[in-house]
Amino acid sequence: MIGIIDYGINNTSELTEILSLLNIDFIKTRNEKDIIHCDKIIISDASNLSKAVKRIHLFNLFSLLRFLKKPTLGISLGMGLLCHKSNDGISCLGLIESDIINNTLTEAIIRIPGMRKIEIVKENKLLANIADGTQFYFNNNYHTDITDCTIAITNGESKFAAAIQKDNFYGVQFLPEKSGEQGLQILKNFALNIP
Repeated sequence: MIGIIDYGINNTSELTEILSLLNIDFIKTRNEKDIIHCDKIIISDASNLSKAVKRIHLFNLFSLLRFLKKPTLGISLGMGLLCHKSNDGISCLGLIESDIINNTLTEAIIRIPGMRKIEIVKENKLLANIADGTQFYFNNNYHTDITDCTIAITNGESKFAAAIQKDNFYGVQFLPEKSGEQGLQILKNFALNIP
């Protein structure tokens, strides 16, 4: 059973539709007991990073999420929540040794949203059956720099981490649920290939 963290400002309808299509059992929850009993966790995209962090604190999930020992996947801003902090001063979960960068506060020209190709830099079960050059849909104005945790990068003039992994924590900067068959493959890999 996968638990999708419901912090009240995340639109999970497409994600849950895809998981249902794949016959993957899931629940949407903000209940500590539910999360403890799930086999895997998804921290889905959010409309606002600051509000997402506040909601995680409000529902007393901050410490629980930080100390999870089960496979956990952060999607889009959910991946950003795994990082230390943002460059606009928002403290995140601190699980990945990187900061999340609000592109609107930098001089770098990073065009998001849109389809971008990825390049796999480390083999990983999350990326099984995904080829270099596969396109995924990126959807927010944040990115994460390339670090030792990076398993895939975006391919183009501006490179940044497209997917990360450290211990039991995984993240994808893109939205699998909006990325067609390749997105389905990512979700299948997480649900079925990662013990």
